[in-house]
Amino acid sequence: MPRFMKRLNSFTALILLLLLVTACGQTGSNNQAETPAANTGTETSKSADGSITVEDATGTVTLTKRPERIITMEFSFADALATLGVQPVGAADDDDPALFMDEVKSKLTNYTSVGSRYEPNIEVISSLQPDLIIVDLVKHKEVMEQLKGIAPLLVLDDYQADYEQMLKNYMIIAKAVGKKAEGQKRLEEHEAKIADAKSKLQSTDLKVLPAVVNPKGFFAHSDHAYTGSFLAKLGFTDPVKDENSYPQLTLEQLVETNPQVLFLMPTEKETIVNQWEANSLWNKIDAVANKKVFTVERRDWSLARGLIGSEKMASDIVNSLGK
Repeated sequence: MPRFMKRLNSFTALILLLLLVTACGQTGSNNQAETPAANTGTETSKSADGSITVEDATGTVTLTKRPERIITMEFSFADALATLGVQPVGAADDDDPALFMDEVKSKLTNYTSVGSRYEPNIEVISSLQPDLIIVDLVKHKEVMEQLKGIAPLLVLDDYQADYEQMLKNYMIIAKAVGKKAEGQKRLEEHEAKIADAKSKLQSTDLKVLPAVVNPKGFFAHSDHAYTGSFLAKLGFTDPVKDENSYPQLTLEQLVETNPQVLFLMPTEKETIVNQWEANSLWNKIDAVANKKVFTVERRDWSLARGLIGSEKMASDIVNSLGK
């Protein structure tokens, strides 16, 4: 074979080899483009490792997993878990389970009391080996560091919360326990129930005052407080117009405030109202003169402070002032 033909065949083989390599390289590139790259985004990694991040009253809280052993340090937190179908292992109930609403108590089938909301039993809390403790920003300030040494904390502003803040707290709890979707659905059901209750009221053009009464005093709940703000949500007017959430009123101040409706939450059978009823000033109050003084359960109206409690309040109000 002539020498130039040998060179031509070698050159042709080299060209074919280069074309083959190029084609293989292009095929590899195309496959890589069509195959999704591994997602290294933060959201996906959180979902993959089961961690949960929420914002509470103090900042960002990251839980390494969905909590299973939860302790609630306020009645409202227990109310929230009850609506989400989550059982706390411990709850601060002031050593009296009867302070829970019946509907809430029926859902808390097996929990250990950790004592008073104000002075919880730290030893009992530790023995329960919780993986989350839900605490109040104000009430538990003094024991916060001790509790942090036991388990992660979810800190919420409950004591100073109005109705709208309660709803926000509810969704924070729902997210923290891995029940965001269930919480959102239950919240929508709640809003529908409250709207229905409002439609059944004869009139909201009334000055309505809720108050806790005990043997020593009359404590109004202004529209800055949970109960008063809920009444304002329904359209009623707060007659005390006080910047404080729970102003204590004398009989003379109550007469001057002159509510058209009173919802009284007694802590005991005999209260200061029993003394006031013997005073002629008592009958000068419009609510008294028009027989619009109603006694309601304190545990429903003041302690529960959640969706279930609010729905019970709405029901009581409709029964008292409905069409």
